[in-house]
Amino acid sequence: MTVRLLDITATAHRDGNRIDLSWTNPSPAQAPGVRVVRAEGSHPSTPDGGVVVAHGTGLVSVSDTGLSGETVYYYTLYPFSGNPPVYDPDPHNLASAMATSPYDFAGQLYAMLPAIYRRYDAERTPVAGTGLPDDSDKGELRRFLDLPGGELDRLYSFVRAALGFANLERADGTLLPLLAQWIGWQTNYGLPVAAQRTEIRYAPRIYQTVGGVPIVDATVARVTGWPNRTKEFVHNVARTNEPERLNLWSALRDPGGTWAAPALASVNFAHDGRPSAVPEADGSISFFYHTYRQHGWDIWTKRYAGGVWQPSEPVVDQPGIDKHPSAAMVGTTLWLFWQSYDPAAEPADRRWRISFATRTGRTWSAPATFGDPATERRMPAAVADNAGGLWLFWLESVAGTWRLRYNRHNGTNWQLTDPATLPADGGQDPRVEDDLFVLFHPTNASQRLWLFWSRHAPGGPTGQTRWRVVFRVKQGLDPTVSDWSAIRALPTTGAGGYHDRQPAALPTAGGDVELFYSSTQAGGWCVFRNLLTLSTMTWGTAQQVAGGPYARRGPLAVNAGGGAGTLLVFRSNASLPYASDTFGATQTLDHRYAGTTTVDTTGTGKLALRGAFEDFQTYTYDAGSADGRTNADRVARDTVGLYLTPDIADPDEIKAIISRLANVLPGFMPVTARAVFITP
Repeated sequence: MTVRLLDITATAHRDGNRIDLSWTNPSPAQAPGVRVVRAEGSHPSTPDGGVVVAHGTGLVSVSDTGLSGETVYYYTLYPFSGNPPVYDPDPHNLASAMATSPYDFAGQLYAMLPAIYRRYDAERTPVAGTGLPDDSDKGELRRFLDLPGGELDRLYSFVRAALGFANLERADGTLLPLLAQWIGWQTNYGLPVAAQRTEIRYAPRIYQTVGGVPIVDATVARVTGWPNRTKEFVHNVARTNEPERLNLWSALRDPGGTWAAPALASVNFAHDGRPSAVPEADGSISFFYHTYRQHGWDIWTKRYAGGVWQPSEPVVDQPGIDKHPSAAMVGTTLWLFWQSYDPAAEPADRRWRISFATRTGRTWSAPATFGDPATERRMPAAVADNAGGLWLFWLESVAGTWRLRYNRHNGTNWQLTDPATLPADGGQDPRVEDDLFVLFHPTNASQRLWLFWSRHAPGGPTGQTRWRVVFRVKQGLDPTVSDWSAIRALPTTGAGGYHDRQPAALPTAGGDVELFYSSTQAGGWCVFRNLLTLSTMTWGTAQQVAGGPYARRGPLAVNAGGGAGTLLVFRSNASLPYASDTFGATQTLDHRYAGTTTVDTTGTGKLALRGAFEDFQTYTYDAGSADGRTNADRVARDTVGLYLTPDIADPDEIKAIISRLANVLPGFMPVTARAVFITP
């Protein structure tokens, strides 16, 4: 229990350089002693936090001498009991006063009197024992002048102190609200004087800050002292024609099999597809991908060298649509294929075509069209074999149906005048629908070309379909021989009510095939891997590699080189955290990549975030009711959410502090913004 002293006063003595304190102790039995502690700038916060002026029992007054004039001193009184003392502090046991200086105005006035006055006044000293000790040698007139002289000393001290009113470090704490008012700052009187000085010192930085979130965070910290995260709900408002913006991310698996945390590689976004990669002669890896630019979709490249991503560079930069690149290195020549579309062409000439370019050294050839321009082709997939050949697979429109066709370039020309078509599987159409990926196996002589793709198959509730990954193997490297195996499917688990697609295969050091692919089996699009043992043609257990509430799609795994392990590149709409340059404690999440999609009830990870600070989903606009909008009506362009974490448990006290915050915030927020307060 604290002991609150009463009638606490601190007064500057008229003689200067001294402050007299007095108080009343209402509980001398509980706390018979008092410790008086002095400090400059702010009240001492602990019994040892300043100069000890007095310490003893039965004290009700004390004089603090030897002080500097025109200086404000702050006192905290600590009642105590026992020996060693046990203190019973109370936040109200505070006092402050400014010490004055003795300028001897009385002596100066006396010196200006005629000498005859002073001569006879010197003979009129007080009778022994009737005057003040300091007045024993003063005459009656001299003692009289001490009355106005003392007040003039005090007045002159105040005038000199007024010169420092604008000095934030020396100004009296009671004047700080006025200093704050000059710059439009609302002082929190409940804070210690030192904290109020700090607020005013840094207030101009808030006014100079660009961006509302740091200002709001600083205001919340000042008013409440609670941790807070500020969210602009404009990013949760659903928008039309706003698909997910999938940036490039990467994760490295060390030789021991441990995956590092995924990291952003590039904000060159796309809505679909995946990158293609080729190893370079210098040990680096070049990745090719499509991304949206101002004039349309272009092909860009990005190198991974020495464990570090290099700046992105354009490869195909032209009007129109250029997407889904596929690259292969044959000797010293790099072949790059992609699908292109010219929306500015004549209507009869608008079709998907496959374009290509080659690079020798650092020089690229001009883009050219692959095959007959009158034939519609898309989705190229290229791979080089170990016999100097280049294989190209693509989808081609044949009599209104998309068929998979392929050809091999032997270093001089394409071997087949009429490209081959993927044969039927047991009399059934192979149904190559999307996500082509071709792998040349360097060590398995009986299974050389592995072709993976995605297609729909029955799955989920009766009558529904799901994406499934399937593959087929070509036994040899002769394009004229149709030595294709039967189509096999990547096995599913349980009822198989999820999607598997976008396969990307990688041969292992042991000669098996490791497959990376996108799947929704964990509740949302995640990257999984599985291992196919070639000796038995059996799959292992699927393992999640990159998951979470955000979409993780379009994986591609490559050997990182130099014994570094495996580099996995994929696309994701994950929100990016940013820290304020001005206020390091302020961190926001950039949700611009989330996009607006239909609700997927199987995406449990994303649905679990509803209403949380990390929620990146979009919803219809919260217009509220006829009575207006409440804290529950958050999803709106003008709404800013404050996710507060109170350090107290009393609901009434929390409500009172939030009410005070609500009154202060409008001074620091745009007039069009509306704040909602969210507590656990």
